[in-house]
Amino acid sequence: MNNNSEKNIHWFPGHMKKASDQIKDKLKLVDFVICLLDARSPYSTFNKYLLKIVENKPKLFILNKEDLADDSITSLWINKLNTEGNKCISLSLDNKNNKNKLMNAINDFIKLKQEKMALKGIKKSKCRAMVIGIPNVGKSTFINYLLDKKQMKAANTPGFTKSISWAKVNEYFEIMDTPGILEPKFENKINGINLALIGSIKENILPINELSYFALDFLRLNYKKEVENRYKIENISNISNEEFFKIVAKNRGFLLTGNSLDVEKAEYIFLNEFKNGIITKFTLERP
Repeated sequence: MNNNSEKNIHWFPGHMKKASDQIKDKLKLVDFVICLLDARSPYSTFNKYLLKIVENKPKLFILNKEDLADDSITSLWINKLNTEGNKCISLSLDNKNNKNKLMNAINDFIKLKQEKMALKGIKKSKCRAMVIGIPNVGKSTFINYLLDKKQMKAANTPGFTKSISWAKVNEYFEIMDTPGILEPKFENKINGINLALIGSIKENILPINELSYFALDFLRLNYKKEVENRYKIENISNISNEEFFKIVAKNRGFLLTGNSLDVEKAEYIFLNEFKNGIITKFTLERP
């Protein structure tokens, strides 16, 4: 994706500033940090503000929602984020079969902690981790997945978790949930658009027309056939964005009073089908 900026989008509510201060204070209590990213948009969900705070801690990067992302690009991101001292895996929290892969990655960090403490003569030691990420990336759901129960409240709404809380996974491992935090301002407008398209910030931060046109342009370039198959429209390269949504509204019977086409409803439905992977699995950014 093009990361050139038209204008910055500012988004840093007061509770996020408070939460970032809490994270700084609690960081000394954990051995490593689990950083949740959205596999559909790893760059835009890669919060440099948060990662600066935790830069001296080993990190486990998790590309969440792999079931909605382009598999080939996810592999590229895993290779990029697997660096010395850090690990990266992808998973879907809807798939219970991912649990062993997740625990294997976590156990690598636990083993390092236990080996370090054994050199000091401590045979049984606990390992603690902090989960960080932007709003609605799946932190509370991730912890519930680890615990096999709904201990942490979760909602598919940006900014749901408001405070820090601990959960015991087993006798050797505890995990801290933290509120979702965005950067004080987005590096550029594209980052904000990407986050809106995957549901990490509210869509109404930008006009629905602008978001739907951006998503359609992205799909034209990268997943053209999938769009044509979904909406039964031949060669979308030959029609404008405006015409595309008029056709979708007509084909689906989206009408306003007086039988005029409800193009805005077509755009809204399109954005939801895009976000939920109904059109195609996609990844907005390459490493």
